[in-house]
Amino acid sequence: MAPSIGFARRASIIAAAAAVALVCLAAAPAEAGCSKRVFLYSASWCPYCRQVRAILARNDIKYTLLDATTARVQADMIRRFGDTAVPRILIGGALVEGVDEARIKQLCRGRPPRELNQTRSSVSVTRRSSGPS
Repeated sequence: MAPSIGFARRASIIAAAAAVALVCLAAAPAEAGCSKRVFLYSASWCPYCRQVRAILARNDIKYTLLDATTARVQADMIRRFGDTAVPRILIGGALVEGVDEARIKQLCRGRPPRELNQTRSSVSVTRRSSGPS
């Protein structure tokens, strides 16, 4: 029969395990989320938009979804950006175009933004024409 562990020893082991668990859990939220306002210009048919939504969810980033298929949002996008390409993410006023998880995390951590022309990704911005010209 194995020797029994005293009550005090057992309680200290449980307390130590609980402290380790709390430290591990407390570290995760500090790395996730975003203290800035986040807006996602998106379309339901866009596969890159789905990737960005998954990135935001995985990093526990709350955002406002703007449906780029509606006339009001399209007018806003044309005024702001000159076209209606998606996905576009505004994080505290900084623009990210396309799928760029590192850039999203960087802006949410509060590092100074790079120039906007460096955030464009040619393979992950989807442009959809509204019909024949």
